[in-house]
Amino acid sequence: MTVHIDSVGGVLLVVACVVGYFVYKHTRLTPTGKGDVVGAIACATAVLTALILVLGGDHTDPQTPTPAGGGVSVSSSPILRP
Repeated sequence: MTVHIDSVGGVLLVVACVVGYFVYKHTRLTPTGKGDVVGAIACATAVLTALILVLGGDHTDPQTPTPAGGGVSVSSSPILRP
């Protein structure tokens, strides 16, 4: 199965991965020497989300969905009183 990622989405993903990498490398400089993997993933996800909201996304609706079935017909008839 092939998934097509447009060029803007690919660039945004690469930028988020680079930011996550630098966050991980920066946290390795702490006295414990262990990198914060969870913090790096969370930071990369936040950066990717922010970049998609700011730069990406197609704001046009290419096709509006139409109802699948036929239309509903409503007929009004006079009320018959005995």
